[in-house]
Amino acid sequence: MNLLLNIGPIFRALLQQKFSAILVVIQVAITMAIITNGVAITWDRYVHIERESGIDEPNLFFLTSSGFSQDFNPRASIEQDLALIRGTDGVIDALQANSFPLSDSGNWYEIQTSPESSAQLIPAASYKFDEHGINTFGLTLLAGENFNQQDTLWLEEADSQWPSHVLLSRATAAALFGDQQWQKAVGKTIYVNHNTPIIVKGIVEQLYAPWVDWAHVEQTIISPARVTHNSARYVIRTQPGRRDEIMQTLTATLAKMNTQRVIRKVKSIQQAKDEIYAADIATVSILLIVIIVLAFVTAMGVAGLASFNINKRRQQIGIRRALGASKRQILHHFMLENALLCAMGVLLGSIVTLGLNVFLVSQYALVPLPLYYLPLGIVSLFLISQLAVIKPAYRAMGVSPAMATRSN
Repeated sequence: MNLLLNIGPIFRALLQQKFSAILVVIQVAITMAIITNGVAITWDRYVHIERESGIDEPNLFFLTSSGFSQDFNPRASIEQDLALIRGTDGVIDALQANSFPLSDSGNWYEIQTSPESSAQLIPAASYKFDEHGINTFGLTLLAGENFNQQDTLWLEEADSQWPSHVLLSRATAAALFGDQQWQKAVGKTIYVNHNTPIIVKGIVEQLYAPWVDWAHVEQTIISPARVTHNSARYVIRTQPGRRDEIMQTLTATLAKMNTQRVIRKVKSIQQAKDEIYAADIATVSILLIVIIVLAFVTAMGVAGLASFNINKRRQQIGIRRALGASKRQILHHFMLENALLCAMGVLLGSIVTLGLNVFLVSQYALVPLPLYYLPLGIVSLFLISQLAVIKPAYRAMGVSPAMATRSN
């Protein structure tokens, strides 16, 4: 109750120091707008980076075999390489793939449930894996069954032929048949390019497209095929903890086994992920630094202005002490004064925060700010400002009643 009674005198005191009070309010408002939007953007980018692609990322790596001799036989090389790789100690499984999640290259097609031109077209990234695909990537088969060896086609690079069966990701099945009916996709016929019928053999839980920023990143389709080309890309899954070791030894072994080709572009999936998300990682790092620095500068600004006000009002504090005010009452006075300034700052800051977010969304296509970030921003700024004023307020507690007898 005594604190509430002090609000009137505090407002009158602030009116005598309008400039410094306005500075605190503006500083708090700007800081809240930048920190709140910065935290929202940082969290959105972090979630984007850390989302699961559906594959066993820590234990996967890939390499490319590129033949250069006129006598180089792509198909024979692929078969020999895969036999060697799969037989290597520490290798769980391997395959030749046209593309894979986080590779940032590949193809996509439009698929539909009917050959009719009016049927809804669903975009889906296209992968070509043989029957080893599920085990190599560590995918989870939710419904139906995996490919068998007889399903796999050998295709030339220019071939447009599709195998008779495909696997779909759950997101693709849901897009085609509805969220509640995705299991019924198994055994159904779908159509690629309007008129190519294919039977859905199974559904995997999750498998992302190669492009991390693609709007339909969860929609993928897998066809059992191997494409013969002078350059073949192999994806290899190792036992946990043995990825780096096997990357080195297997690269050397493959290079010696066939001198008509070179082994290149040897990378782990984690390395590929770091490269693809390099801009996002840099953005998160810079925003975190800006947020920390801005919070520190704001705290120092609030503390500095509080110290300045206390130094100007030492005689006033001394008079209050002489009239019987306790040290605790002096502390509460300045803490309440700072809280009132912060309240005005966060009120203005809420408006500035929403305005800044509208600008960022319109200019940079960012995600609109979730409203729960506003109370989080308000609480954060209150804590920062209150912590910043504690030291100056404790100094005010030490002002002696004898200051009341001193002139300005």
